[in-house]
Amino acid sequence: MNRERWWSWNADRPAEMRHLPSGFIITPVLYAASENRTTHLPPGENVVFGHRPIGDREIRLGVSLAGTRLAWRYGMGEAGRLTLDWRTEAFGEWGLRFWVVVCVHAEQGASLAYDPESGVLSGPSGKHTIHIQPAKAPLLATFHDDLAALEAELEDRGYFYLGSRGVKGRFAALRFNLEEAPEMHVEITLAGPEAKGPLDRAPEAPGTEPSKPSKPSELGELGEPGETQSALEALHDVVSWNHVYDFVNERPYTALSRFWNSRKFGGFGVWLDDVLYNAWLWSHFESGRALDNLDAVFAGQTEAGNFPCLVTGNDAWLDRSQPPVASFVVWSLYARSGRRDVLERYYGGLLRNFEWWWKRRRLADTGLLAFGTSPEAGDGLYKGTKLAAKNESTMDNSPLHDPVPFDKESGLLLAADVGLNSLVALDGEILAAMAAELGFAGEQEMLRVRVEAHKERIATWLWDAERQVFANRMPDGRFVAPIAPTSLFPLVAGIGSDEQVSALVDGYLVAGDKFGGDFGLPSVTRDDPAYGDNVYWRGRVWAPLNFWVYQGLRRCGRSAAAGRLAEQSRRLFGIGWAERECGENYNAETGAIHDQPDTDGFYSWGALLPALSVAEGMDFTPWAGWTLAPQRENGSLGPFLTPVGPCFLRTGDHSWRLQHKDGRVLLESNIDGRLTDLCLGSKPSVLLPRVNSADAWISFPESAATRCRLGGSVLDARAGRFEIPAGGDPVRLETEG
Repeated sequence: MNRERWWSWNADRPAEMRHLPSGFIITPVLYAASENRTTHLPPGENVVFGHRPIGDREIRLGVSLAGTRLAWRYGMGEAGRLTLDWRTEAFGEWGLRFWVVVCVHAEQGASLAYDPESGVLSGPSGKHTIHIQPAKAPLLATFHDDLAALEAELEDRGYFYLGSRGVKGRFAALRFNLEEAPEMHVEITLAGPEAKGPLDRAPEAPGTEPSKPSKPSELGELGEPGETQSALEALHDVVSWNHVYDFVNERPYTALSRFWNSRKFGGFGVWLDDVLYNAWLWSHFESGRALDNLDAVFAGQTEAGNFPCLVTGNDAWLDRSQPPVASFVVWSLYARSGRRDVLERYYGGLLRNFEWWWKRRRLADTGLLAFGTSPEAGDGLYKGTKLAAKNESTMDNSPLHDPVPFDKESGLLLAADVGLNSLVALDGEILAAMAAELGFAGEQEMLRVRVEAHKERIATWLWDAERQVFANRMPDGRFVAPIAPTSLFPLVAGIGSDEQVSALVDGYLVAGDKFGGDFGLPSVTRDDPAYGDNVYWRGRVWAPLNFWVYQGLRRCGRSAAAGRLAEQSRRLFGIGWAERECGENYNAETGAIHDQPDTDGFYSWGALLPALSVAEGMDFTPWAGWTLAPQRENGSLGPFLTPVGPCFLRTGDHSWRLQHKDGRVLLESNIDGRLTDLCLGSKPSVLLPRVNSADAWISFPESAATRCRLGGSVLDARAGRFEIPAGGDPVRLETEG
């Protein structure tokens, strides 16, 4: 992103705006005389995270105190321009007694000057000068040592106190009450040099379409017309609100949750897979913020080769990792952006991490892997305990671990974990594809051979023929009794015969006593005694489990089942999103987030749930490439990042088109179904689904191609279109000169 622009960088103050190059900070403070209380709006009951449209042009939120509610909006322009607006939605007391205070200061301690005649506040900080012009002059301008001093003054002396009124100082407070200013508009401009971002960040952010102004309280719900676009926008809202600045390491990244960043983690927290999922979520829109998160993960890679499970301002769990999903994320970003340098940047570290799993987590002579904690690595909390080994699974208190012995000498949980082994197999498979792309033929072949042997071992030794399911297994041959959605993870690695896949789908995915039900997927089968615990990974629904099972169903061709899971996930997410909450986990019976205390209400990876609805319309995967599946509803999906730039997928009554944000139509068709492995350029190609319509057609308006090969046939374009005959299996279309 353009860091010359303002952003809500402070994880502890979501309503605060910062301009990193100049150091200027705008902090709103509310004061209610009825309770003699102030708030600078930390994450919590006084803040509702509103809409942040794709393109980063505005931030909407609801703020409140003591029954008074305001609709709050920031508009972000180029070259340091910022606008601030509020509108009173409900009065909890007489407006004269409720104050909105706009605080301004700079980290470098800039001297600010207030002009009582014009109501303008201005001052320099380094090479930048700020200029703040309210539509109506504040009733009072005061100056203080800092934010704490302002809040203490209001609560100790009230709003009649004038001792701090002034025209010059380093921490300014422009004070308005709601009797005089129930609505307000403030213009904030910065004069100074244009900031230059890091050289390795490509400026390909998608931009946005014009949208109608809306109140922060007008919270769109999924399920309305345009539900796929609503899902994409919800995804963007969640990661935008949690994208903050790590002031300890001086880098941006997407926090797990604003509620955890300082209070729990000491300023920053890189919980491995969580931050990798954040990178994947950002890759829908741009490379820059995806790279921010990948860099935060790779910065912590140990000399041994593993990515630490957790690195915070307080601790580092170097002795354990988490299931390897980084290669999938890196490949996805490469596929979406078309940037080969993404592979070059991360391939070496990914390969070292892959090798670490086989060096440190091999389980006896099973040929498979187990979770563990490395006795020699670091001194993180819980190191050397069974709890630490369970941490590595991400599913810390899962009933999967209950019957499994822990070997303190090796640090291993003594069971081959089906979810771990499936994701390591996928990791190796994607690394082989990266090696091929980068021209490392020797490494590609080495990886291919090892992965095939690993997959075969998973398919045979981890298949419980009696229960007809993949399951965790101990070295003595006993299967672990509890079953989690990880038993379906082999599908994402391309593992499983047709018979095995049918047994998993029919006997577990949709079965009412297993994972079936209104909301999928509970973290243990519904007939397991631990399901009723409803505590963390003992029965609740978790977005990453849905994510990998969905990807597996897509890979093995179970499109209907994948679509059902995406719809279930969308409906589950929608329950909390109606109140602008995104759960860390959910009740599997009701969809509730806060029915018990062990969950966070605005957790980044919860956005994986609506992401599955987006994937139903547009996706990039290692096995199907660039995929388009226009939805039946009329409307527009986007903008999203593609190898040809930011695009929209637009659907009308009789056709659909892929359109660049600049208006150019890149592909147009009336074919229903899922088009895969799409490549655009001078000679576009795509794998078409089975065509049932007698008048199906497709065109590539920017290509000069006049003919195409369709399977074994050659077709000539007619009026710029290729007419596709009905019937037959899916077939590849390749254009020619």
